[in-house]
Amino acid sequence: MHAIIGGCGRVGAQLAERLSTEGTEVVVVDSNQDAFDRLGPMFSGDTLVGDITDPDVLRRAGVERSEAFAAITSQDNANLMAVQIAREMFDVPRTVARLFNPGREESYRKMGVHYVSGTRLVAKAILNELRPETFPQHVSLGEADLDIVEMAIKREGHGITVTELEREYKLRVAAVRRGERVGLPKVNDPLRRGDIVIAAVHRDAQKALRGILDHPLAANS
Repeated sequence: MHAIIGGCGRVGAQLAERLSTEGTEVVVVDSNQDAFDRLGPMFSGDTLVGDITDPDVLRRAGVERSEAFAAITSQDNANLMAVQIAREMFDVPRTVARLFNPGREESYRKMGVHYVSGTRLVAKAILNELRPETFPQHVSLGEADLDIVEMAIKREGHGITVTELEREYKLRVAAVRRGERVGLPKVNDPLRRGDIVIAAVHRDAQKALRGILDHPLAANS
């Protein structure tokens, strides 16, 4: 896969290095040559000095054969423009823009732009830690009344099956981690004390779940 990373800040450098170690052909574009100093020794891709909103710069980065493009500079306008250029001019199939101003999320959604809002993600993570009645969240589904959460089976829940758990507590189990092993459970599999369950859970059911489930740290107590 060929991917272009627009912006070589801390996030861009980490992303580029991760993709590179996974075997992706990566080109990092930044307007500042010194920004590439953030790339670690594991990065084996290419770098290009230039403006990510310039179609000619993107062509030099290989956008015409690229399968993925991430615009993650510190400027929302540049990120949005670059993603639109990559998607509409060059038909890049997977694009994402970094968004700093959460107040612009609605307009991004209306334009069909895939984005990641660091401000909102950090705020949700902190809020989750401050609320004792909630579980650690993997994904918050916005205005929906569902969250993807992580929970540990307590002693009171030992032996309950996946089917019983789903039926009684309005949730859907996606995966279970037992020790070092992670897998997709069968519906009649009994859960054990200390199992870590990843599930989509209705928010109004989370309080009731406290009787048999808890924060993953409880598995080590």
